[in-house]
Amino acid sequence: MNFLGYERPDGQVGLRNYVGVVSVMDNCNSVTRAVAAAVQGTVPVTTLFVRGQLGRDLEIAYDTLAGLARNPNLAGIVLIGLEPVTSEEVAQRIRPCGKPLEVVNIQLVGGTIEATARATRHAARMVREASRQRRTSQPLSKLTVGVECGGSDTTSGLASNPSIGVVADHIVEGGGKVVISETSEFFGAEHVFAERAVSEEVGRQFLDSVLGFEKEVMARGLDLRGANPSKDNIRGGLTTIEEKALGAMAKAGTSPLVGVLDYGRAPREPGLHFMATPAPAVESLTGLAAGGCQLILFSTGVGNPIGSMVATTVKVSGNRNTVANFSDNIDFDVSPVIESGEPLREAGDRLLGFALEVASGALTTSEVLNVRETAISRFEPSM
Repeated sequence: MNFLGYERPDGQVGLRNYVGVVSVMDNCNSVTRAVAAAVQGTVPVTTLFVRGQLGRDLEIAYDTLAGLARNPNLAGIVLIGLEPVTSEEVAQRIRPCGKPLEVVNIQLVGGTIEATARATRHAARMVREASRQRRTSQPLSKLTVGVECGGSDTTSGLASNPSIGVVADHIVEGGGKVVISETSEFFGAEHVFAERAVSEEVGRQFLDSVLGFEKEVMARGLDLRGANPSKDNIRGGLTTIEEKALGAMAKAGTSPLVGVLDYGRAPREPGLHFMATPAPAVESLTGLAAGGCQLILFSTGVGNPIGSMVATTVKVSGNRNTVANFSDNIDFDVSPVIESGEPLREAGDRLLGFALEVASGALTTSEVLNVRETAISRFEPSM
């Protein structure tokens, strides 16, 4: 099984050929959006904060912005900064991937009007250059796929999540990488997932990540009950955090767990990986995209419309009511698993075929409607 993609200088393969216009910090966002609005074929990657952030938060922000820029779905980068010192912190993390990179600093060029003009010219040139590239046939081993869920209900664990799990197994068998995220989604069933680790060390890393986060939440005096499962999860029929966790794990298929990743970090070896991210979709999708996922399979039961600005996002549902009433934001229907007894393997194989069509250029609902967002997780106060 192959797909058609764009080869990048570092050997990665893009499913899309966008030019990314990337903000170094929040006060650059207006220029970033103006450039992206002016130049067809670009996507804006905006951010909040960064200026005034400290320590671990600042490093996560720099690393994540650079990871988004390095994502193979972007053919080139126009980096919009305020001043050269912080811009260089991000730029130096991007350069090793070998993509075209231009940096525009608002203070140095004399304000937002001139910065917008210069960045627009850079972006227009890059888009023209990118348009000359052609897709070539690529194996599954060139795919890094994120698996995500949001707005989960009873049909998620029964149909959409395990259908995604079938695809995950195919990707791993083909030599590709699969990344499952959302740390809190494992609460109550983390020991089950840890048994799939390829080694005691990997299993311990996974448990340390999940249990350490749980302890951190509890130490702040917060009660997880009522927050997870969320109100829409409960309305959709999920009753306990353990039930939700077991359903969420199904997205990972049956492959062994080979690696544990910090937020936004890219997997280095083929196979199934876990990334420590918050559960809210935009933060989690941003981490997956920064980690190099070109494609994200997103299961939703009661409906969640959001997609990643950089990683192509496919919305999958097994709830016939959601497929009918939320149809503008659903890409793939696996409700026959519940409604007519379609075997999960067949549903998963159908989904794989669709995913490869998307990988080869077919657009998703979040792309067509531009229902996309970026949000980098933060953990500490700003200065």
